[in-house]
Amino acid sequence: MTDEQAYLKRPEASSYRRPWWLVVNKSARLITTVQEETSPGERIFIIRGEPLIQGLSWLIWGPVGALVVILLLAGLAIALGINERSWGTKAIFVIAFLVLPALAWAGIAAALIYLSEKFLQAERQAEAQACTIRLNQNQGELTYQTSAQPHPEKLAYQHIRQAKVTHPIGGRDLRALQLTLETPDGPVILLNEALGTQNQKMDLAHEIQQALKDYSDS
Repeated sequence: MTDEQAYLKRPEASSYRRPWWLVVNKSARLITTVQEETSPGERIFIIRGEPLIQGLSWLIWGPVGALVVILLLAGLAIALGINERSWGTKAIFVIAFLVLPALAWAGIAAALIYLSEKFLQAERQAEAQACTIRLNQNQGELTYQTSAQPHPEKLAYQHIRQAKVTHPIGGRDLRALQLTLETPDGPVILLNEALGTQNQKMDLAHEIQQALKDYSDS
C-alpha cells in the first residue's frame, strides 16, 4: 500500500474520542498542502488538509490547580493557627502562598501540554481530508478519489466541459470556494470549501484546463 492509499484509508473521525479533560480551539479551515508527482504521460496531485487544533487544557486546569493549592495552604494556615506563630513561620507561609500556586500552575500546564500532543495529533488525523487527482494524458482520463470515497472515480476528458472554482450552493461565506468539474451530468466536486485555499484551487483548475487543452490539441 502506498503512502497515498494509506492516507486515504485512515481511520474515520468517529473512531476518535477526545478525553474529557482536553479542551481545544479548532478552526473550521484546514491547513492544506499540495504535492505533485509526475510520470511519463501522467501527473498526480495529492491534496491533504488537517484542521488547525490548539490545546487549551493548560489554560483551564492550570489555574484550577493553583486554586486548589491556595485552598490547601489556607486550610493548613487555619489548622496551625498561623496568626499565633512566629514571624519566621508567617514569612514561610507568605512565601509558600506566592510560590507554590505558581509552581502548581506551571507544572500542570507542562504536563498537560505533553499529554495533549498525542491526542491532538490523533484528532488532526481523524478529521483530516485528502483528495488525489490523476491526469492521464495517454488515455485522456481524469481520476479522482477523496478520503470519503472507497474507490476512485474516472472521467474521460471529453466528458469534462470545464474545471473551475465556484461558490457552494446556498453558501453565505464569500471566501468559501469549491473546485468543480462541469460535466453533462452536472458538477463534480473535487475539493470542497474546507479543503484547499483559493490559490491552490485556482492553480489546480488551471492545470486541469491545460491538460484538457493539450489532449484536445494532440
